[in-house]
Amino acid sequence: MKNLLPFPDYFSRHYLCLLLLSGSLPCLAQSQVGGIVQEDNGKPLPFATVLLLSANDSLLVKGAITTEAGEYSIEGVQAGSYRMAVSMLGYQKVYSAPFFVAASTQTIQVPLLQTSAETKQLSEVTIVGEKPMFEQQLDRMVVNVQSSITSAGATALDVLERSPGVSVNRQQNKLSLLGKAGVMIMVNGKLSRLPQDALLQMLAGMNASNIEKIELITTPPAGMDAEGNAGLINIVMKKNTDLGTNGSYSATLGYGWYERPAASLNMNHRTAKLNFFADGSFLWDHYWFSLYTNRRFTEQNQMVESSNVTNRNTHHMIYNGRMGFEYSLGGQTSLNGMVAGFNNRQEQFALNQTRTVEAADLHTTIAGKDHEINQWRHLMGNLNLQHAFQNQSKLNLDLDYLLFHHNNPHWYENDFQNWQLNTQQLEFMNGTKFTPIHIGVGKADYEFKIGKTALKTGMKATLSSLDNDVAVQKLSGEEWITEPEFTQKVQMQEQIGAAYAGLEQQLNVKTRLQAGLRWEFTNTGLTASTGEKLLKRRYHYLFPSVSLSRDLSTKHTLQLSYSRRITRPTYKDLAPVFTFLDPYTSFYGNTSLLPAITDALQVVYQIQKKYFLTLQYSSDKNPITWLMRVDAGRNRHYIYPDNIKSIHTYSVNLSIPVVLTSWWQMQNNLMGNYQLNQTNYQGENLRISGYAAQLNTTHTFSLPKNFSMELTGFYKSRSYMGVLQIRPQGFVNIGLQKKLKGDKGNLSFTISDLFWNMRFEAVNNLPSLDLYQRIGIVGEPRVIRLTYSRNFGNKNIKVSNQRKTASEEERNRLGN
Repeated sequence: MKNLLPFPDYFSRHYLCLLLLSGSLPCLAQSQVGGIVQEDNGKPLPFATVLLLSANDSLLVKGAITTEAGEYSIEGVQAGSYRMAVSMLGYQKVYSAPFFVAASTQTIQVPLLQTSAETKQLSEVTIVGEKPMFEQQLDRMVVNVQSSITSAGATALDVLERSPGVSVNRQQNKLSLLGKAGVMIMVNGKLSRLPQDALLQMLAGMNASNIEKIELITTPPAGMDAEGNAGLINIVMKKNTDLGTNGSYSATLGYGWYERPAASLNMNHRTAKLNFFADGSFLWDHYWFSLYTNRRFTEQNQMVESSNVTNRNTHHMIYNGRMGFEYSLGGQTSLNGMVAGFNNRQEQFALNQTRTVEAADLHTTIAGKDHEINQWRHLMGNLNLQHAFQNQSKLNLDLDYLLFHHNNPHWYENDFQNWQLNTQQLEFMNGTKFTPIHIGVGKADYEFKIGKTALKTGMKATLSSLDNDVAVQKLSGEEWITEPEFTQKVQMQEQIGAAYAGLEQQLNVKTRLQAGLRWEFTNTGLTASTGEKLLKRRYHYLFPSVSLSRDLSTKHTLQLSYSRRITRPTYKDLAPVFTFLDPYTSFYGNTSLLPAITDALQVVYQIQKKYFLTLQYSSDKNPITWLMRVDAGRNRHYIYPDNIKSIHTYSVNLSIPVVLTSWWQMQNNLMGNYQLNQTNYQGENLRISGYAAQLNTTHTFSLPKNFSMELTGFYKSRSYMGVLQIRPQGFVNIGLQKKLKGDKGNLSFTISDLFWNMRFEAVNNLPSLDLYQRIGIVGEPRVIRLTYSRNFGNKNIKVSNQRKTASEEERNRLGN
């Protein structure tokens, strides 16, 4: 990276203010539970599995592995009733007597636990924890992917599409959460800095069998980046915690109208001090889809209508992989490292048919061909140092470097037929796009206690640099001529600095508080190859967040939260570069975009920890949305990002699990929202409002002979995105699973979009401006997948750190 501007001096002043503020805040009182495990002869029992179980329902809360001295320690235990369980291959399983952890207690010493060797050869002990499909936590909804049958053979994007409150707009490569489109994606707590179109392609190639859970975080704490006005979606990958060598693998045969094979491998080798892990996945996705556009406007008192249909045959190949290590340096210090990357290559062969009608007479037709390659390559490296001090404080240091490279050439062939003049013209064009991106991230987090008060504080710096080189040429005779309107080389540099202080506090037995304050500074520059400064912008904001949870009774809990978020213009949004959909329709960036600020309030009411009612209100200032503009004189249709004045969103989400019989269970999630959009569009003040509803339902059936079946459904009514109206859409998926005898794996058969209802269409209908525009996409129906998956290696439960890296919160803003 070069020419990266230094952070302003007041960065340190703001951070010191936050640090001083944090020193005056109380925090969550959590306890430490410890003890010793011995054999019946008094010898220590090393490397045994110690589980902290809820005394009420025996559910697993946390776990640990005994040291060579037979000792164990579990930190961060909240108030409640528990018991300990000890298991090890070849030894009898033993339990402690129930004990209670009070909110005011710092340390609990469990009485000595002793076990004896089995007198006969034991088969391997497997501890299985059944998790519900959905779990509500203080600031997030957790979707346990491995609890879903229809996730077998599916991708991460498929799973997101089925998650409650999440909508996937595959046409514009956008995600929305609770009716809001400014959601950011994290992988293992790391915000992805990819353009969201490339990010969605990556998720479409990420095998769901490598995913443990998905967290829908609507009110993120101060320790997470403030980016994303709708909140964050965190995809947590599997991490095997067993000693020895173990892992899992899967293979899928899929077919829609074309072949769709996939495979994945996840493996882990763990010793007392060293853990090595690696995983990878492969996807070949050969599919068809159709894009269509339509627009009507008046030019010289004549009605002009232009329509286009593009049929695209796509070959999509994705390789994802990562490997890393965790090494204990002794005592309370560990050194960790990881490298990861992907190669995401998409090749499309498109046939376009365009018609222009003037005054009810056919004027022009265009038969076009577009051969496109869209390839993203990525490599990242991470180093992490963790240290726990004797006073129970913790330090975490992260350093990341990320490299992306985007290559996106086009070859166009257009056959123009003017039926009014009876002329024909053949046009050849090509386009190139090269975009290397370099990102460096440094992050430090510190947790400490003052008496019974624990505090969290940290700093973060992100330095980004990219060059976007786009050229379009047209063949004239035998010479290729550069088209200056669509050719540009732009360099962008951006620095983001952040500091935060946060707390969690058990105010009393029934009330819990989480609060924090985050400050972020942004410096963005955009420069043309000529040296012209296209954009230079500096700004900083404070982002408070607070969540309060109150147990009204043993079965009823109320949660209140508030947060402020920001949505920065992405690199792709800002770059003044054109992308063609057809000869008359193109996308382009907007250098005048401003950041959007969102204030959100949320109330969650829980009953028996399984029924949830969520109410949310959010107010967006300068929200960024996609608009459409028609140049009537040239019959050009432009789609571009822009700020509108405001969006006010009111939403309600209801989660209702139902147990109909011992073999039939349901999980229903219903969402409704009202949205008011206000802006000035092409000189006219607009107020566009409307209601929308969304239903996610999952039915699970337990069948004889180790068979199970799952039926999932999704429906979203008419909704709004800025000035665009989104038509209703939905799908039904079905899956059947067989658990093979002798722990020989699972065999799953799934069918997605059974009735071919998952279609996207957006309409911009403004009679006062004499304007009608429509754009939509239709994909393949009924994709069938057969998947075999199996775990291998040691299956006894062990516990390890779930580590995040600094740039988990960075890899999304390239194109969100």
